[in-house]
Amino acid sequence: MKITLLGTGDAFSSDGRASTSILIDGSVRILLDCSPQAIHSLRKINYAINNLEYVFITHLHGDHAGGLPLLVLNLMHKEQGEIYVSGPEGLENFINSTYSQFYGIGDWKSVVKIKDLSDKFPFEFEYMEGKHSIKDYIYKIKIDGKEIVYTGDTSRVDLSKFAEGVDYLFHEAADLNQDRAQKYGHTTPFQAAEVAKEANVKNLVLVHRPYFDKTTQDKVKKIFANTKFPNDLETFS
Repeated sequence: MKITLLGTGDAFSSDGRASTSILIDGSVRILLDCSPQAIHSLRKINYAINNLEYVFITHLHGDHAGGLPLLVLNLMHKEQGEIYVSGPEGLENFINSTYSQFYGIGDWKSVVKIKDLSDKFPFEFEYMEGKHSIKDYIYKIKIDGKEIVYTGDTSRVDLSKFAEGVDYLFHEAADLNQDRAQKYGHTTPFQAAEVAKEANVKNLVLVHRPYFDKTTQDKVKKIFANTKFPNDLETFS
């Protein structure tokens, strides 16, 4: 299994990094969130869009789901294929309205199948609700012997059981200011490190983040040593 960070940035694409999306390429091929830049990043690594099997959207903010109309367009008119898309309530209406307004050609339901989060998947899958300004889900996926948790956007939540011992915790770290992070439903990198420590995860990978200087990175690693601050298109296995 190979995990590629198609983007590691926040909603503002800080440092020129794309908004966060994660590709899991193994016995099952999964996209976690579909940012507006996700298709571009997939093209940069020469990854065929119709290789994807499942897309999980954490919440319906544009930096996490804004690439869905482009995904639909590609599957309908360039690389024909079908894909299952899952996420919060309102997902179907989101795709219908955005695709209709952006392109308005063809029936998007011919290539996208909405799959409820409570349905069965051909891999181990769990979800829980995060704490954000709108409904947000945190996902746990296990394939090819690796267990992954991805938070989407959330203020600090207890993941000590949900993420216990996972191989990778991909946790947002959108703000250094704790009060501001809490106000807008986000987490600081220090809080994310505390969460990783409590859950005894193997690796903490900070995504959906602005620029953190070396001093900040060192402070985070004092809380949880095995913390990563990756750039776009970095990979893990």
